[in-house]
Amino acid sequence: MSLNPIDAKLFRQRLVSLRNAKGLNQDELSEKIGHADNYIMRVETGRIKTVPWETLAKIAQNLDVLVDDLFFVQGLEDSPEELRAKILRLTDTNDIKKLRKYYRLLLVATEE
Repeated sequence: MSLNPIDAKLFRQRLVSLRNAKGLNQDELSEKIGHADNYIMRVETGRIKTVPWETLAKIAQNLDVLVDDLFFVQGLEDSPEELRAKILRLTDTNDIKKLRKYYRLLLVATEE
């Protein structure tokens, strides 16, 4: 994983948020993914700049998220009203291809 500085900062913030939500400290997550106690601390502070794909997969698995969820942060802080407004702006089009794509994405996202 090699990210520009802004995306790298967002990734680190997202990792902290997901780890805290799971109730794990840095050393616990480091241990769960098979690394030294301070590995996650070094990732979260930016001392480790490139995290191997295999390690990202282990981090995501232990946080019960997809690897993509480690990087996608848009909309996380939005209220339901803000999210609805953003969705409505996206769907305010007569482009049938876009509308079909949005519809398929919504269907996939709601599958259980």
